[in-house]
Amino acid sequence: MANDRPKPVVIDPKGGPWWEFPDALWKKVTALQRIRLRRTVSEQVLPLLRQIEALVPRPKESRLPHLKGRSLDDIENDIPLTVFSLQLLDIALAKKLLTFAGSKGKGPVGSCGMSLKQARSFFLRGAAERIMENAGHDPKKLDKLLGMQEFEDPSMLHKLEMMVRFDPATLSALQNGLGNNIGKLFDCDEQFFVVLRDSKPQNFVHPLAKVLGKDFKKILDWDGAFFAAISEGLDHSAKIVALGRNILDIEDAEIIRALGRWPIKETMVNDKKTGKRKTYVTRIGTVREALGSEFRILLNSGPDIIDQAEDWTADEIERIKFHVAYINGEVITTLSELPFAYTVNIMDGLWALLGREFMETQLTTPECIAALKSMAAKIIEMGIETTTAEKIKSMIEKNFFDDQLAQFQ
Repeated sequence: MANDRPKPVVIDPKGGPWWEFPDALWKKVTALQRIRLRRTVSEQVLPLLRQIEALVPRPKESRLPHLKGRSLDDIENDIPLTVFSLQLLDIALAKKLLTFAGSKGKGPVGSCGMSLKQARSFFLRGAAERIMENAGHDPKKLDKLLGMQEFEDPSMLHKLEMMVRFDPATLSALQNGLGNNIGKLFDCDEQFFVVLRDSKPQNFVHPLAKVLGKDFKKILDWDGAFFAAISEGLDHSAKIVALGRNILDIEDAEIIRALGRWPIKETMVNDKKTGKRKTYVTRIGTVREALGSEFRILLNSGPDIIDQAEDWTADEIERIKFHVAYINGEVITTLSELPFAYTVNIMDGLWALLGREFMETQLTTPECIAALKSMAAKIIEMGIETTTAEKIKSMIEKNFFDDQLAQFQ
């Protein structure tokens, strides 16, 4: 671009034609400011942007719109073209190809009495209002969708195009749950918006709002991939309700998807008021209730462990619950080559032989993880058909695994 660098354009602060009098009035009255702004852009800025466009590399398969031969009216009525033009404007400003004579700080520039920020906002808001109108929304309600957010980034336009196509019930739930923070949605990535656009409110946003309550705004901390995992993995509202606020304890999207693979069963119950009604029993709810507060530790293990937990028996859950405060995902993963019943009995045996202090301070150390791995290999070598899980606890207590555990005694 350096070899064919366009001649810089300097916007003069002086007034326009002689009939634009008095000049001060044209810099204060909103309608007159906009007339001057649009004329300045058409006559001085657009020609520069077209020159810059000609120098920007464009792949053959590019779908970028073209400025050549397009008027300001054309640009304002074409959202992708508006976004592209503003991006070219940013290039012009960054390369100092567009400057403003007599400008100081962030105040008014040029002859229209607007700051650069205000001028950008004029075109951005105009495009946003057209998006609203084209989708059947009242353009005057734009600020209700923006909340406290300022419309500064051209990429917000594409997100707004998706937002106005949200199910009305989804939009209502977002407005009620986020309040003035709704504008912060525009800080989320595009996948986040795709999820909201494509999901059914009764299966997704409504149950999320129900379980999170006043913490619903914390969804803004999630990225699109995590959000998609909730929508796709927890594909029934009953799964979201069953997981409840524990959803905030999960950081790994694959944990969400693994939980989503747990079964859900439809059943009929007797209701004193309405008679028989349909309800759902979820594996998530069953395990969560059984583990209580220790359920959080399971959620921080790993997707492979979550898959295993689908088949844990009620007795195994009740017994492992005693040890969950001491173990981590690595412990369970290390022993995962064995059926889960072995993990339960190994933990019982370690507690009986080595006591609480070992469980609290040594169980998750690299040395103990190595010892557990060696124990699992030895059990497999002996054969799980003959060395049943029920025998393991007493074998540990009788020092059968002394080679692995002597270092901790």
